[in-house]
Amino acid sequence: MKHYEITSILKPDLTENAIKELISNIEKNIKEIGGNIVDKENWGHRDLAYPIKNNKKGYYIFFQIDINGDNLDKFRNFSNLNENIIRYLIINVEEHEKLPTAMAKIDKENEEK
Repeated sequence: MKHYEITSILKPDLTENAIKELISNIEKNIKEIGGNIVDKENWGHRDLAYPIKNNKKGYYIFFQIDINGDNLDKFRNFSNLNENIIRYLIINVEEHEKLPTAMAKIDKENEEK
């Protein structure tokens, strides 16, 4: 099994319950295709660098997973067919970094100010 990091951007206008349900569906899909979720972070609503499908903001979720690379096509299909996922990025990493990530640290620092 290889180590991967997945960042998904969800539609910003989803309700809190819809976001939780979609995250649960993403986790379920990862497990169904033989993946193991090592850790995850919710980065929350953020501005996009450019509009994607007429959205200027998105809800970011970050996963660290271990999975056989051959099964990632099934995750890509799931993400491409889900209309509430506006973009995703899958990166192969040598090893998972310890959480919190730099994105979460920035949020924490901004909250403390």
